[in-house]
Amino acid sequence: MLDWRKYLAGIFTQILANPVIGRELRVRVRLGRGYLLQAAYLAFMILIVALAYEWVIGDENNLRNPFQMQNALKGFYYTVLGTLIALIVLIAPALTANAITLERERRTMDLLLATPLTARHLLAGKLLASFAFIVLLLALTLPVNAVSVLLGGVSFGDLLRAYVIVACGGLVLCSIALFTSVYARNSTIAVLWSYLRVGAFLLLSLVLFGLQETVAGFGGRMGGGAGAVNLHFPVAMLNPFSALIAADTQVDLIRWQVPSWIFGVVLCLLFTRLVMTSAARKVGLYDKDVMPSLRRQLLLLLPGYVLVTAIPVLRAVPIARMGVGGVDAAMAALLTLLCVAPFLTLAAWIAPFGKDEDKECPDDGAFRLSKMLTAAPSGALPFLLMLWLLMLGAFLLALYWTGTLAAFDITLWEISFTTILYLTGMWIFFWGVGRFSAWLLKGMSLVGARALALGIIATIITLPLIVHLLFFVEVWESPAMKIWIFTPFYEVFTNLDNPSNPLTLFVWGCVLLVLGILLGMLTEKRNKG
Repeated sequence: MLDWRKYLAGIFTQILANPVIGRELRVRVRLGRGYLLQAAYLAFMILIVALAYEWVIGDENNLRNPFQMQNALKGFYYTVLGTLIALIVLIAPALTANAITLERERRTMDLLLATPLTARHLLAGKLLASFAFIVLLLALTLPVNAVSVLLGGVSFGDLLRAYVIVACGGLVLCSIALFTSVYARNSTIAVLWSYLRVGAFLLLSLVLFGLQETVAGFGGRMGGGAGAVNLHFPVAMLNPFSALIAADTQVDLIRWQVPSWIFGVVLCLLFTRLVMTSAARKVGLYDKDVMPSLRRQLLLLLPGYVLVTAIPVLRAVPIARMGVGGVDAAMAALLTLLCVAPFLTLAAWIAPFGKDEDKECPDDGAFRLSKMLTAAPSGALPFLLMLWLLMLGAFLLALYWTGTLAAFDITLWEISFTTILYLTGMWIFFWGVGRFSAWLLKGMSLVGARALALGIIATIITLPLIVHLLFFVEVWESPAMKIWIFTPFYEVFTNLDNPSNPLTLFVWGCVLLVLGILLGMLTEKRNKG
């Protein structure tokens, strides 16, 4: 913050004075396959427009009824735009999936790292060159999609906003594929894992669209402009398919209504920077350590994620009159899980220690506050604790700003405190599992320890469900479900009239907390011994 002018100058040099961008663009222009891809892409879009137009005009009912005709024109626009997004989703990961692996296979990576270029310049150049190609593809189809404007299916402003959202979504997908390329061993594995990760990312974000319709049905349309509809899950803007519904929506943040496309641009840029910082840690062999920057970004972005997730939902469905099996209780449980799920995954990811190829990450203890922003294992717990406190503070601010906190009664306060204790015990338990997994592998592999930790946690979460579905499907209170880690959380938000439910959460939270601390202390003691 003190050297802010140098920081801003660094951003401009990564874009304007980056030789990697010019080199990548020249390579794409010189190769004939780039032109063939553009020709095939444009021909396919023209074919889809022709077929969709024939479908609209060929129906005589549409020509007789103006209302049906307008709906048909909107369907024409959504068909053409949806096809465009699908093509961008297929093309974007392929542009950067082998960007770094090819450099390694051609044995030019060491030469690049020996130049004055930093890892950030290299990654930014690769990413922006691919993004420029996506912008070119979008520009090629702008006249094709303009047919929707001429027919009256959409306004030109909505079309441009949709294009901005698609472009930003393509940037996010390119960054995910580039991150995969950095950590992959060869191009084949990089392409495969890029599409798998992009597919999982799209599926998880598409779930938010279904929740959007659910919340909209409960909360209804809210004010903020003529025809303006609130986007209750703004994080869905990371998905390029959000352009189909988010071009004319807004994000409700406290007293301000921000157009969704503007919010989406900022969100995509922040997410892309986080992903690129994570990738730079692997590439930058001769560059400075980017771990402090990565953890500072998480300290800002995750509490911000809690705010932008909680505020729109709380404004639409105030969680203040929770009843047994009611909508408010279901939304409270859903909102809690959405806010906490990324943090739980992070707790298991950063806790392990061990060797990571040519880098070592030995165990130096369980808790050292001075190591909070470093990659040292002893800094994981203080970092998680600080991040957890910031996320809880952000959630309380969301409750206060939406007026929900003032409506809390004694029952809701009991449920809130016991839920916080329960979730605290859960993430400390996941942290302990991560350290225990690294200890089982004797610190030989950081990647293996993370995989083992996530596998153990996945088994703990899914095994009781599988046993229940196989042997006790007709009875809910089976032995398998009694030991399921989410059972007390589920029972609290489905049977709020039972005064013993908060006590159950309290007991589970204490047990998980003690287990997590014991696993961490046991690991530290064994390592010292």
